[in-house]
Amino acid sequence: MGDPRMAAKNSIQVLIAGPAGSGNITSGLVIARALHKLGYHVIGVSEYPSLIRGGHTVYWVRAGVEKIYELYRTSDYIVTFDETTYTRQEKDFRGDSIVVFDPDLVKRDPPRGIKYEAPMRKIIREYKLKPITTNMLATGVIAGLMGIPLEEVAWSIKYQFRGKEKVIEENVKAAMIGYEYVAKHPLTAQTYRLEPSKPWGPRILLTGNEAIGLGFVKGDLRLYVAYPMTPASPLLHFMVRVMKDKNIPVIQAENEIAAAQMALAATWAGVRAATGTSGGGFALMNETLSEAGMLELPLTIVLAMRPGPSTGMATHSAQEDMLYSLFAGHGEFPRIVVAPADQEDAYYRAVEVLNLGWKYRVPAIILVDKHLAESIRSVPAFREDLSLDYGALIPREEAEKRIGEGWEFKPYMDTETGVPPWVPPGTKGALVKADSSEHDERGIVTEDPVNADKQYRRRMRKEGYLRRELEEKYEVLRVYGEEPDKTDLVILTWGSAAWASLEAKKLLSKDGVDLSIVQVIYLWPFPRRTFIETMKKYKDKPIVTVEYNYRGQLGILAYMETGVKTSGHIGKVDGRPFRAEDLASKIKEFLKS
Repeated sequence: MGDPRMAAKNSIQVLIAGPAGSGNITSGLVIARALHKLGYHVIGVSEYPSLIRGGHTVYWVRAGVEKIYELYRTSDYIVTFDETTYTRQEKDFRGDSIVVFDPDLVKRDPPRGIKYEAPMRKIIREYKLKPITTNMLATGVIAGLMGIPLEEVAWSIKYQFRGKEKVIEENVKAAMIGYEYVAKHPLTAQTYRLEPSKPWGPRILLTGNEAIGLGFVKGDLRLYVAYPMTPASPLLHFMVRVMKDKNIPVIQAENEIAAAQMALAATWAGVRAATGTSGGGFALMNETLSEAGMLELPLTIVLAMRPGPSTGMATHSAQEDMLYSLFAGHGEFPRIVVAPADQEDAYYRAVEVLNLGWKYRVPAIILVDKHLAESIRSVPAFREDLSLDYGALIPREEAEKRIGEGWEFKPYMDTETGVPPWVPPGTKGALVKADSSEHDERGIVTEDPVNADKQYRRRMRKEGYLRRELEEKYEVLRVYGEEPDKTDLVILTWGSAAWASLEAKKLLSKDGVDLSIVQVIYLWPFPRRTFIETMKKYKDKPIVTVEYNYRGQLGILAYMETGVKTSGHIGKVDGRPFRAEDLASKIKEFLKS
C-alpha cells in the first residue's frame, strides 16, 4: 500500500450505499476484514431501514493505524449505487472525497468530490458476470484505488462466503476485474492510502452481539431462548451457529414471554440460560423478570436498545431504556445491570454476569444498543483463562451426601449474605420449591407479616454484598483523560456513546481543550463509592452527560445514587450515533455557554 501517487493517511473512511439488496453491507464487511487482516484497527457501522424489502442501505468502514473509536463526519471514499446517497448521506461528501459510481446507474454528479466513473453494468455484461456480483466488482474498484492487495480482498471474500465454493469463485472474479479496471484506468487526481500498519498482537473482528455470544459460550451457557427482535436478532442467529458445534440447545420461542419463561425454568433446573430482546419484547418479559426476583433465579437477559416509544425505529440505535432496565418488574429485588464499554468488553462482561448472577442468585441484564450490538470492531483476541463461579449451587452428589448426614435443605434459608444455598431439583432428600408468591425458608407460601419482612430484607441484603464485591474486584467504571487540574470538562457517559466522546477528545485536544471521560460500566448496583471518589477529583470542573437519550439518564441516576450533579446534557435522539466532529462542536458550544 505504498504507491507514491497516493496520499498516506493515518485513517481512512469508506462509505458504500445504495438500494437494499445491492450488497452494500457485504462489500463493507469484505473491505473491513481485509484491512483488519492487514493489521489496521477497524470499525464498521451499518444503517438499514425497517423494511422487509426495499429502502436505502449504508455501510461505513473506518480503518486506521491507531485505535478507532467512532466514525468521522466525512468519508474519503464513497461508492454509491443510487442518487439517494447524494441527499441521505450528503454530509459525508467533501471536496476531495473520491466518489465511485456507474454513470448508467447514477445520472447526476455528486454534490461534492472527485468523480471516478466505473461502468459496472457494462463490465458485468462484457465479462458475462452475474449482476449480483456488482457489489464485489465495486469492492475491487475501491481496493484498487486504496492500494489494498488483491490477495487480501480475495481472502476476505472467501471468508465471507465460506462453504460456498461457486459463489466464492464468482465473487473473487468480479473483484479481480474491478481491481484490474483501476490499474487500466487510474484516477488522475491523488488518491488515499493508509500508512503502514503497526503490529498490535492477535486480534479479532466482530460485533457486540457476537462478543456476547462468545462470552456466553465461555461462561458455560447451556440454553439460549429468544424470539427475534432487532437489534437482538443477530445474537440469536449467532448462537445457532456457535451452539451447533457445542451441541447446546438454541430455541426460537413463540413470543418473548415464552422465551423468558423457558430460560427461567432452565435456571431453576440448574442450567445456565439466557434470552435476548429489545424494548417491546423486554416489556413483555417484565413479569418473568419480577418472578426471577422472587424465586431468586439468575435469569440473564440481553436488552439491545432501539429508539422508542412503542415500535419506534426498529433498525436504529438509542440508549433510552437504561432507567427502565434498572426498575423494570413490579416489586423491589436485587439485580445486575451492566453496560459493556465496547465489543471487547461485551465478551468479558457476559462471563462476569453469568458468574455474579449465579453467585448471588439474582437476575442480570446486559444493556447494549444497536450501535454496539451490530457494529464490528477490531479488538485484541479474547483471553481464555476465565474462571467460572456457580456460587450457591451445590452439586447434586455433594448435596445428597450432606442431606444424608442430617443437613436440612431450605431453598430460602437466611444467611449472612442473604444468599441461600441452592440444589438442583431432583436431588434426593431435597424439596426444591419455587413459587412466585411470598414464601418461608422452605418455599411454602405464606402471608405471615413477620416472615414477609424477614424474607424481603434477606433478599435485599444481597445487593449490599454484591455492590461491595463489584467495587472491590471488578472494573465498574473507566476513566480516560487528563489529570484533574488539566481538565476543562468531564464527560459522563456509558456504552457506545463513549466512542464519539473519545474521538471528540482527540479532536479537541488539538484545539487546546482537554476532556476527561468517565464511562460507567456497572449501572446497578450503582458503584457509589467508586463514583464519588472519582468525581471528587474533578470537584471544580463542569460535568456534562453524553448519551443517546433526551433526559440524560445517567446524570439522573448518578444524582439519585450519589448526589453528584451534572452541569448539562448533550443528547442525540435521531437513532444515529454522533460523528466525532459533530460532538466536538457541541462540546465547544457547551463550554462557550
